[in-house]
Amino acid sequence: MAKGSTLVLRTVKAIEAGNAPSLPQHDSGPLKHAPKLFRENCEIKWDRRAGDIRNFIRGLNPFPTAWTLLRGKSYKILQATVVPGGNGEPGTIDTDERTYLRVRATDGWVSIEELQPEGKRKMNVPDFFRGNKL
Repeated sequence: MAKGSTLVLRTVKAIEAGNAPSLPQHDSGPLKHAPKLFRENCEIKWDRRAGDIRNFIRGLNPFPTAWTLLRGKSYKILQATVVPGGNGEPGTIDTDERTYLRVRATDGWVSIEELQPEGKRKMNVPDFFRGNKL
């Protein structure tokens, strides 16, 4: 922290004095615009690796938000963790209907921590199971 603050102060003083070294940026080709994301781009594909699915969820939160169909109902998935191991086909749901909700990926489980049922507020999994069933 002390080294960082010293470096920042030295750099600011060099910029103010007009003698800060400048480095040219390398041209990496033409600029590209990111494509617009639509709802179908945000659907979770459970036939991928668990870590990739978790990163997909993180990358789309808070907007536009990853979503999936669980037993025919649409849910936004806001937060998840990876649980290694286990068996089953990708997309298989494992839950005790009280405290946890996991969906099988190709190499492990994705434990859903926070979700939002269609037309309702966001909630953690235990709160969801207090008033809902899958």
